[in-house]
Amino acid sequence: MHPILFKIGNFAIYSYGVVIAFSICFVSFLLLRQGRKEGLPEEALLNIIFLIVITGLFGARLLHILVHFAYYLHYPLEIIAIRHGGMAAQGGLIFGLIAAIFFLRHRANLPTLRVLDLFGTYIPLAQAIGRIGCFLNGCCYGKETDFFLAVKFPFDNLPRHPTQLYYSFSNFLIFLILLVLWKKRKSLSSWAKDGNIMLFYFMFYSISRYGVDFLRGNLNPVFFFLYPTQVISFFVFLIAGALFIFQLIRGDCHSDDIPG
Repeated sequence: MHPILFKIGNFAIYSYGVVIAFSICFVSFLLLRQGRKEGLPEEALLNIIFLIVITGLFGARLLHILVHFAYYLHYPLEIIAIRHGGMAAQGGLIFGLIAAIFFLRHRANLPTLRVLDLFGTYIPLAQAIGRIGCFLNGCCYGKETDFFLAVKFPFDNLPRHPTQLYYSFSNFLIFLILLVLWKKRKSLSSWAKDGNIMLFYFMFYSISRYGVDFLRGNLNPVFFFLYPTQVISFFVFLIAGALFIFQLIRGDCHSDDIPG
């Protein structure tokens, strides 16, 4: 845990912010490079990235505040202290996705589902890097444990699950799987239709988040002993799964209409 990277006088540069900024810049570079290979206009992709970052940060902060509303009710000035950490990835995803779809449908002459698949492939990589910032900051920590991977955080010096690193590893694994699917999507065209990679991302991420959250040490259950983030993951998985099944059924119906 190393929340402050360095200081310039009395001004502290926080590790969390630096890691988040690096993840955005690095993944944006990869997105633009892949977009050029796909023949997608760089300017439009930059606009989408900018829009997702702005709306995503807002949504992530908003959901975090809602999940920890009791804390921020007592410490309202902490609401604007973003440098201290405190982002809920699901809020960022929801707000960012809505903004991207709106832009693609109304402002850009681009194939909406294919662009979403491109972003869905690289978003988990940004999350994997960003979670390292959570670990350095000491937020999103896990429950007390004697598991061999346990680490001690300075705030209580108890061995805890490094859930930040669990998130990071699972997100990186999701990225690798989706990257393979993206590269092989043409040979798997019978089921890898446009939009499905984004749906796979939401399903895989929901499973990962739902499972790891059982080990979190700073969340309060709200429904059947589930945390708010798990409830969100449950419904996101159902929606993404239903849309994927609908895609398969619609594809089979269309293929049946083609004469042999």
